[in-house]
Amino acid sequence: MIKSAYIVSTGKGLESFIYREVEEMIKKGINITLYVTKYNANDIFSPKKEWKVEIINYFSVISSFIIYLFLTPLKTFKLLNKSIKSKTIIELLIAFDYSLKMKKENINHIHCHFGDRKYFIGIYCKELLSLPLSLTVHAHELYANPNENFFKESVHKADKIIAISEKNRDILINDFNVDKKKIKVIRLSIDLKNFKKEEKIKVLTVARYTERKGFKELFEAIKLLNRDDVEFITIGFGDMDLNSMVETLNIEDKVTIFNKMGAKQLKYFYNNCDIFCLPSKSTKIEGSEGIPVVLMEAMASEMIIVTTPNGSIRELVDEILVKEADSEALMKGLKKAITLMQNKKEIGSINRAKILNEYGEKNIDELKKYLYE
Repeated sequence: MIKSAYIVSTGKGLESFIYREVEEMIKKGINITLYVTKYNANDIFSPKKEWKVEIINYFSVISSFIIYLFLTPLKTFKLLNKSIKSKTIIELLIAFDYSLKMKKENINHIHCHFGDRKYFIGIYCKELLSLPLSLTVHAHELYANPNENFFKESVHKADKIIAISEKNRDILINDFNVDKKKIKVIRLSIDLKNFKKEEKIKVLTVARYTERKGFKELFEAIKLLNRDDVEFITIGFGDMDLNSMVETLNIEDKVTIFNKMGAKQLKYFYNNCDIFCLPSKSTKIEGSEGIPVVLMEAMASEMIIVTTPNGSIRELVDEILVKEADSEALMKGLKKAITLMQNKKEIGSINRAKILNEYGEKNIDELKKYLYE
């Protein structure tokens, strides 16, 4: 079995192309452990929970150095001297720790993305373990390497080098004198299924991520609807973990969840979505709705509305009103909205006219007059 150590940084999440590469390699049977120089568990491209990840532990780094000092003193001092001269002592110390962990994991291959500090750690791990080492060269390391001298010295030690472009291969050969037999141009890959123009009906929900806004029923209705030609988008903030709810119902391919946005960003979604869905319901903690402003915004943006008669919503929306806290009723309401898409322009004009007549600037003038005149 191939057990590969990927030395990467996840301080701002993995690069999207590295994330995809790891994901696809694991699917193809490569056993990968990520050895990370920086770690952030909360980025959208942070390692998946099921991936194996080794994080720098400075107590472990010191312990590993002492172990190497005891087991192979001459080699350790030689590497220390080299690292001091090349200004890579931090990379060496991390390599002492990671190499012992790689040995424990029975790693039989080391791969590094970017020929910078991550690669320098890989070089020292190779010297400590005598394992094959491969490197993917992008561009940063060729044009703005944090330690160009050490890169020039060590790039020849990689057993295999992947260049992501013909130009990068030529730079490696001509400027860094790398043996061209070691280099293969393999371009980065993208998810062709994901990045494809699709004409889908877009259903938008803008709300706090709380129980009263009916996300449980919304996601259950999406599951019941089971339409591949409909895309659901949520924008908001709050304590509810919408991603977990979507994952549990296995509807990740149908729902995209965004955090809170500003007015300009929201305007984009209001202008580019077709149906607005707000399945509000009464709860003991939050009570009922007044008249949600997001419904006014959606109607002003000429969208078809699907909501419930919760609180005072009926004063604003005439249809499509569905029974609250009822996933099946909501699914039927969404179905009705989809069938009305052919009349979207007419329905949208009626909704906007209502907002202009009843919820425009005249209400501010009336408020000013009542309070201050």
